[in-house]
Amino acid sequence: MTPSSEVEGADEILDSIEALERRTVVATLARIPRAPETKERAAERMGVEPRDVRYYWIGGSVVPNTNVVRIEVQGPDPEGAARLADAVAAVTRREGRRLYRVYSLRELARAEVPRRPVRPDPRRNAAVAAVLGLFAGLLGAAAVELLRGPRRARPGA
Repeated sequence: MTPSSEVEGADEILDSIEALERRTVVATLARIPRAPETKERAAERMGVEPRDVRYYWIGGSVVPNTNVVRIEVQGPDPEGAARLADAVAAVTRREGRRLYRVYSLRELARAEVPRRPVRPDPRRNAAVAAVLGLFAGLLGAAAVELLRGPRRARPGA
């Protein structure tokens, strides 16, 4: 996010940069992608019905220590999610401009189609299952030992 080309004068530019340091402006802009209206406008921009994107999740967040808004889209079709992410970015730029005329948003990167699904992640699931299984096995062994009670030494042994 940068001061808009419509901002004139050094004082106005400095004021707009100072406002960004308070984080409220960029936090507000990060909320735009999650708004239901944004999803509807993005669908229109894509030339599809809003019902066609109802199974997609859209998120917006601020990258730590920056004024960069990250847009994430998850859904049943990777190509559709990437197209929707680009459309959401365009709607966010337009709505951000309406809210704050002194700032302009620009796209840093186009959405990429993921090479593998975000969910389910078989490798992560297997690792979690192995750790939980090991823990459950140790807990079960300890419980069996506790139920057996103390062992008595055999006489003459």
